[in-house]
Amino acid sequence: MAHAKGRKKLHCTACCVALGVLVVLGALALAFYLRYRPRPPRVVATPVDLSIDEFSLLPHPTLKISVGVHVVVSNPSYAPYRYGATLSPVTYHGEPVGETLVPAGEIGGRSTARIEPATVVDGVKVAESPHFASDAVAGVLPFVAVARVVGRALVLRAFEVPVTVEVVCYVRMYVFHGESSSRCVSTVRTGSGSGSGSGSSR
Repeated sequence: MAHAKGRKKLHCTACCVALGVLVVLGALALAFYLRYRPRPPRVVATPVDLSIDEFSLLPHPTLKISVGVHVVVSNPSYAPYRYGATLSPVTYHGEPVGETLVPAGEIGGRSTARIEPATVVDGVKVAESPHFASDAVAGVLPFVAVARVVGRALVLRAFEVPVTVEVVCYVRMYVFHGESSSRCVSTVRTGSGSGSGSGSSR
């Protein structure tokens, strides 16, 4: 009888020790998660640089321009955010007239980086558009430039959370003044499918 009670007491002690270990491990795992869990990047700014290299209507429509969509991204996580190369369109009245290439890169944990995609616009395609003459006479050419950053937030190189940053900029180029204005809308989507948006203008 005493032997059975001793075994029962020993079993209870082992259960308590195991429970205590589980509680400690759970607390450590929670603390690790709260500190290192990936957080979606924040788009700090989306300035658009645009220059007119050549413009004329006569003797034939001619346009050469340079467009740059620069995305400043802040990574609030301790985990780095790595992204691959992506191509996104530049459109004029809904028709593709160029591309924006975001090169592969990485934003370190708790840091901010400026991503400078290479944007190319085919001025010949713009000048050949049926909308070009009327827009040029009005003095305003509307473009939509998209920059997409697709990557993953990493936690100790073991866990990955897909994160996509998309910036859509509505650009208006004033051909007779050599100036431009833009309104940009940014969206951040995580692997869960949730997203947040913000806008900036210039």
